[in-house]
Amino acid sequence: MGPTRSLSASSSRSLPAVRWLPIVALALLPAVSVGAPKPKPQAAPAAPSVEQMMAARNAVFGAVDTAFREGRKAEVADLLVEIAQKPEHAAYHAEAWSRLGATLEALDLPFSALLAYERALSTDAPLVADAAAKAITLADKVGDTAVLEAVFAKNLGLEVEAATRSRMAYLAAREATHRGQHPLALASLKMVSTTDPFFPEAKALEGVALSLSGRHNDALGPLQVALGAGMAYKRGGRFDDLVKMNLARAYYGAGNFPRAMEYYAQISRGSRSWPQAQFERAWAHFRLGDPNGSLSLLFGHQTAFMDELYAPEADLLRIYSFFQLCKFPEATKGIEALKGKYQPRVELLRGTAALGPEELFNRHAALIEGKPAELSPLVSYFFVEEDRLRDSLTAVRSAEDEMGRLRNVAANPFSAWASDAVAARRAALIDAEGKRIQAKVGRMADELEGMIDAADLSRLDMMDMEKRLFSQAAATGELAQKREVVTRTKKVRKDERYWPYEGEVWADELGYFRINAKPDCPAGFQP
Repeated sequence: MGPTRSLSASSSRSLPAVRWLPIVALALLPAVSVGAPKPKPQAAPAAPSVEQMMAARNAVFGAVDTAFREGRKAEVADLLVEIAQKPEHAAYHAEAWSRLGATLEALDLPFSALLAYERALSTDAPLVADAAAKAITLADKVGDTAVLEAVFAKNLGLEVEAATRSRMAYLAAREATHRGQHPLALASLKMVSTTDPFFPEAKALEGVALSLSGRHNDALGPLQVALGAGMAYKRGGRFDDLVKMNLARAYYGAGNFPRAMEYYAQISRGSRSWPQAQFERAWAHFRLGDPNGSLSLLFGHQTAFMDELYAPEADLLRIYSFFQLCKFPEATKGIEALKGKYQPRVELLRGTAALGPEELFNRHAALIEGKPAELSPLVSYFFVEEDRLRDSLTAVRSAEDEMGRLRNVAANPFSAWASDAVAARRAALIDAEGKRIQAKVGRMADELEGMIDAADLSRLDMMDMEKRLFSQAAATGELAQKREVVTRTKKVRKDERYWPYEGEVWADELGYFRINAKPDCPAGFQP
């Protein structure tokens, strides 16, 4: 026998191990009721038949279909709003919103219809794919394509016609650009067709997205295509100037400063971008070691014609140009002038930002519509011709018009939903644009304070350099001689006239002034 185990301390009988081990094994197994029947697997519930699904749908939409056949559009809208808001009808919400959109469109309520289609697409886009094209048409009509950007960004794989997909892709790219998701924007823009009505804008946006991604050389091609497409589509001067401005910036970012200058110089003198183009072109001259070229282009920013513009960087660049020429007294005067000019404007900007989003939007809206508004050009100059703000204003006015017409059908239950939805969209547009303006104004104030501090640091640098020059003079017993420069005769073309500046400035002369200042730097000395 093998080894044995005692049953009790007092017992002398032993139990063989072969009989003990199975008992231990059984203790480790899960308990099973001996003789109990095994549970039978439950059959999956049978899928409802087509007849059952139709019956369930008819139970929900039956009254709607009857009212529709009998031409009672307002009643149809009432019933559809009720269905779309009942949790127990969640499976039918997308269809209800889509049908509500069609009904409201028939009732000549385009903004309400657009918002209904947008909810349908947000609920179940594949189920109501045909709503996409209808929504785009209505968005163009009321001026609120922005309301579709987010939903299209999530549904670019929707089964729709090529033209609809192309427009969806452009709107999705705008949404991605606003969020700073440039790779996603570029992927969306590849889906925009060359026959799309917004093809010029799509190529321009592609160039901007590439530049913002640091791919300046890659941006040049799309921007050149946008320039040509804009001419073919007759987009006009504003679009042309915008694309040329971005082309100049792309060349600048790529380090091709001469080509950047060429495109900056092509910006129309009547464009609101012209003063900024002059400033950025001056930077290109500065980067090429031509401070005189910078000073010439920046002369206009020192005149009364541009005094109300926000251009502190132009003043700083002018100071740096004098600094490069070792004209320290002129640079010091420039620093004092910058502080005197912009220090009070910091408080003005802070006060403007404190007006709040709605008030900022309303004041800009008044200026756009030709009404008086208490708003400094320091702020308004950036926005009154901006397409985005103008589009939002168009949408706000469309919403207000429809809210007035909805009051005429206030007795119908659907009117309460439509009025609330349109009012909410109007408020969202005003809040978003107002906050965007407010954030810009706040950044301007912060930027100004930073530049004033930077100017003070520049003054310390100049004091240090002057000290070095005088120390050198004390050691040698004489002031260092100025570096010799070549004096060139001004060549005047046949179609130009040339005369020296005598203190008088006319608006049509801005941009044509040339400064030829000799550097005061000693030989071998470079700031």
